[in-house]
Amino acid sequence: MKVGKHTLLIDGNYFVFSRLFVLPKPKQGKLLADDKQRAQFMRKLSIDFASEMRKLKMFVDDVVLAVDSKSWRKDLFPASDYKGTRKQNQTVDWPSVYAVYEEFQKIVASKGVTVHQIQGAEADDVIFGWSVALNARGKSCIVWSGDRDLIQLVNYSDTNDSHTLWYYNTKKTLYAYKGFEKDMNTSATAEISNEDMLFNMGGQPMLRDTYQNDIMDWVKANKIKIEEIDCDEFIFKKILVGDKSDNIQSVVTWQKEMKNGKLRNYSITDKTADTIWSQFIKEYNNFTVDFLFSSEAKDILSDIIYRVIGHTNTTLIKTNLTTNIALMLLHNKTIPDPILKAIYAAIERDWEGAIESKESIMEMDKILEGTDWLEGAKKANFAPDPFAGMDIPKEEPKSPMKLVGKKTKNTVKKDPTKKLF
Repeated sequence: MKVGKHTLLIDGNYFVFSRLFVLPKPKQGKLLADDKQRAQFMRKLSIDFASEMRKLKMFVDDVVLAVDSKSWRKDLFPASDYKGTRKQNQTVDWPSVYAVYEEFQKIVASKGVTVHQIQGAEADDVIFGWSVALNARGKSCIVWSGDRDLIQLVNYSDTNDSHTLWYYNTKKTLYAYKGFEKDMNTSATAEISNEDMLFNMGGQPMLRDTYQNDIMDWVKANKIKIEEIDCDEFIFKKILVGDKSDNIQSVVTWQKEMKNGKLRNYSITDKTADTIWSQFIKEYNNFTVDFLFSSEAKDILSDIIYRVIGHTNTTLIKTNLTTNIALMLLHNKTIPDPILKAIYAAIERDWEGAIESKESIMEMDKILEGTDWLEGAKKANFAPDPFAGMDIPKEEPKSPMKLVGKKTKNTVKKDPTKKLF
């Protein structure tokens, strides 16, 4: 198993918006409407970025920041109203948010971070492309995001021993393939002879052990919980349930009249998806993602869903399945070919293998060095005062401490070997 340095794939949307809404709300006006708040935002982005780089430095040697563009999904599926329920917070100065974020992109790009924004592609599509391209070269990846859609990229490649992991730093959770912990705790050098160790200085197996130890040391030091998942099962269930945050409906929805005469909406829940999964495996033993691209296979799945749920009909279920697969599955067969080619072309053009100097992105000062933001960011500390709002009386000046007992002119030295009593 060739465990080596990883490429960190950052979901730009998650990174920037999760930092935006921890900033203190202004007493008046919109958030980020003045220079001080914009400096606070740049400070927050830089500090948090540098903090993660320091934690991951032992086994990450390359960083990609994926940035959203207008999604092709909205154009191809206008009837689905993809992400149509999302509303912009009117208390935020959004032009300032995007202006600071664009500046941050330029700054980290100048430090060696690859920043990719592809016309028509979401950050998810870009991260998918990088994961596929790097895994094919034998390079492993860690996806840094809070978007659970990207958990579907978790994988392990038998052909070249590369993998992709999903890391959610806020929840201190690492999603990995089945058997990940066992792999990380299996020594490669234990499997080679003393003679090979002597003449090859351990070689690849020793490097593998080093990186595995670095990963597990990071897990332990940061108290990260490892969740091992079956990625095919995750995708299967996610497509059935849909995604409310993206306004993607379950493949089956129905209504039921309550005792008060009102109608209640129902859809496939996680628990129901578990039942459908179990029934499918019981009847067909195995499932892979490729199954979802066969019309006949979708007929089979639609029939099982109908038998478990007992609502709507198999034709409508198959139609909804097809829509959800297209909207939710990150795959070479779902992303439009022109966009996919643009993503892979950008990777071929820009991938250099590793950042030349990681030290330049491990401190806020180093990240902002040489920019107009540095001084403002230094002054823009918004850390809350833990005693703010508390009525703490001022301490009165005290008189000098009085000595108790008699003064002695001579200091008596005692023998430390003698007992006190």
